[in-house]
Amino acid sequence: MESVPFKFEAFGGFGEVQGLARIDAQGLELQFSTRDALFGVLKSDRRTLRVPLDDLLSVRFAAGFLWMFPRIELRVRDLSALDGLPESDQGRVSLSLAFRDRHDGRAFAADLDLMRSRRRILQLDLAIEQLESAPPQAPAEPRREQAKVTPLPRRAPGALSEGD
Repeated sequence: MESVPFKFEAFGGFGEVQGLARIDAQGLELQFSTRDALFGVLKSDRRTLRVPLDDLLSVRFAAGFLWMFPRIELRVRDLSALDGLPESDQGRVSLSLAFRDRHDGRAFAADLDLMRSRRRILQLDLAIEQLESAPPQAPAEPRREQAKVTPLPRRAPGALSEGD
């Protein structure tokens, strides 16, 4: 699934964000506009927000109560990845879907999560290759601390100590 429409409340219920979430080769693209929830008259220009796959921490589809309120929940590694998107506190955003889009939403979340996982596996493979191709280094020898030993006073053989 390449795209899915979404919406969610913003500004304490006085605003509503509507848009389209798309998957492309670079990651997730959110195209959205904000409008007032009371009359729907005040509307912002359409904005686009790109979230690279490297910044996505998790993608989860939630069906909601009796499949009536489906949503896609996104978490990012860096707060700046969601700059400009209302109600994206703490690096999380929940994209609400229409009931009729629930199957598309599930497929969309699965595709996006699969792309994110594949990207992470490729990064780990590259890191392993770099470690294997690096010249071996001699293991560092453990440092031995020399304990300070205070010598005992020498006694003459057969001499008695004070306590004897």
